[in-house]
Amino acid sequence: MNSLHVKPYVSVIIAALNEEEAIANVVASVPREIASEIIVVDNGSTDRTAEVALAAGARVVTEPQRGYGRAFRAGLRSTLL
Repeated sequence: MNSLHVKPYVSVIIAALNEEEAIANVVASVPREIASEIIVVDNGSTDRTAEVALAAGARVVTEPQRGYGRAFRAGLRSTLL
């Protein structure tokens, strides 16, 4: 019997609005052994949320129209699958 183990591809989507102070810690807290990619959706921030998230290792997607639903849909549309 062949026991080929294939790791599932997991995208973690984080909606963020003006989270410059916290976003690096949030990205760092995602377990890398289960997350294939971390996507931070900048939902119209006026601070440096996007730059800090990118520096922390996340892929940043911009969704200028505010709202959790819009942010998560933008993140889903951007997944690599």
